Amino acid sequence: MTRHPLLMGVAVMDGLSLLFLIASALTALRILSGWTPGSADRRQIELETAAEGAALHARIAFGFFAVSTVVLIAAMANALPPIVPGAMCGTGVLQATDGRGGRALLFRLLGLVALYLWRTTEDLNRAQPESPLAVSQARALLLAPPAVFLGVMDTVRAAGALSSHGPVSCCAVIYDQVRSVTGTGRTAGIPDGVWVWGFVAAGLLLLGAAGWAAAAWRPSRSSVRLLAVAAILWAPVAAIALVRALAAYHYGVLHHHCPWCLFLVDHYGVGYPLFGALAIIVLEGPAAWVAAGIGRRHPAIAESAAIRIRRSGRRIVIAVLLFFLLSAGPAILWRVRFGVWMG
Repeated sequence: MTRHPLLMGVAVMDGLSLLFLIASALTALRILSGWTPGSADRRQIELETAAEGAALHARIAFGFFAVSTVVLIAAMANALPPIVPGAMCGTGVLQATDGRGGRALLFRLLGLVALYLWRTTEDLNRAQPESPLAVSQARALLLAPPAVFLGVMDTVRAAGALSSHGPVSCCAVIYDQVRSVTGTGRTAGIPDGVWVWGFVAAGLLLLGAAGWAAAAWRPSRSSVRLLAVAAILWAPVAAIALVRALAAYHYGVLHHHCPWCLFLVDHYGVGYPLFGALAIIVLEGPAAWVAAGIGRRHPAIAESAAIRIRRSGRRIVIAVLLFFLLSAGPAILWRVRFGVWMG
């Protein structure tokens, strides 16, 4: 296993997040099996106290896991390439892990989404002293440990593979895509220009839905559903448009379809705010949907749910505008400066 300080820090934070998450999950199981709202017996009072502690533990686990994920991405993008023979960026590091690194990032994303949706439920539950969502948030919490555990395990396996893998060539991975006639200028059989126009059109739709949710006093069920679906669908379209077309204006060269190079210092680490904005959109869209469903089923929490939906709308508006600015801004400047698009 590569004993890089950043990887060791990730391992420590992952271990702490697992410990806190397991402790909170055990309490969640107790809540599912014995929660009796309105009861004043000793067991229920002890369970209510334990539920408060479990919520705190889960929040701590979410914090550790989110920070460790960001540190892992930073390590893959900047710190690990120099110690992997042939690697120039995170693409080479992922290649050296034989697929384990990619799986680790996928499971980590799923774990963070599950924990974020749980946190949305827990925030709304705290708005009422009777804790009407105690059972619902216990069920939501139990969705996170499997994904978090698999993400941590694949991270450990990926770190172990780095020390035993031979030389890699991350540039060869990118160039092989360009050499393919069917792959040049297309993604999933769709021309890159279509992805860009889809990114713009769907982004405007998402902005409208988010702006409506942010401004409406009581956002309707259909508007929140549109916001959530648009957020989930727009994020991958935006990522493809960025990597296949718009990143060229950051690199200054064509056909360099590498998202990891956006995290390099040479490009001012623009990948962090770009993909951070996408992460916010992916988290806030479903969170608004969950809040709307809770508000519909529990009228006493409807006002708190509406506030949460408006907050999600504002965050998505800011994230979409930031992504547009950082991704399409350089392309527009190039057009103004040279009078043509890169192509």
